[in-house]
Amino acid sequence: MADQTKKIIVIQGDGGATIGLQHLMEVARRNIDITLLVFNNLLYGMTGGQMAPTTLEGMMSSTSPYGREVKTMGSPIKMTELVAHLPGVYYATRQSIHTHKHARKAKKAIQKAFENTRLKKGVSFIEIVSNCNSGWKMTPNESNIWMEEHMFPYFPLGDIKVNGILK
Repeated sequence: MADQTKKIIVIQGDGGATIGLQHLMEVARRNIDITLLVFNNLLYGMTGGQMAPTTLEGMMSSTSPYGREVKTMGSPIKMTELVAHLPGVYYATRQSIHTHKHARKAKKAIQKAFENTRLKKGVSFIEIVSNCNSGWKMTPNESNIWMEEHMFPYFPLGDIKVNGILK
């Protein structure tokens, strides 16, 4: 007989670093079998490009027209590193989908997360670093280059926690 257990998958934007963070911490604390996909494009894109918890230092947005100033606005949150330290998290990784090669790696990470959920391993967290060419006011190609040059140094790609062990 096939496994009839429900599989929980949550998809959210980088606003999850503020609005959803308390819920995420509770899910991890309770070791709930869940896959979380968080898309990080550095902005609240659906509300006009406002500064998000992940907006980089100096980056302009509709609510930080002179750029994010860490002294008054705080530092950008590295969600994957933060989440990886929670005890109920079994798998935490940061991936990108801006090239075919990266999209294949992200697909493998998502498949691994789904398998972890199926096997009841606890929380699997995948941050997908993505561009926002309209919010960044760039062409798609320019935004991919900008992402590689500016996002990846602060938000490095790869696994942070695998099989419950920090890397």
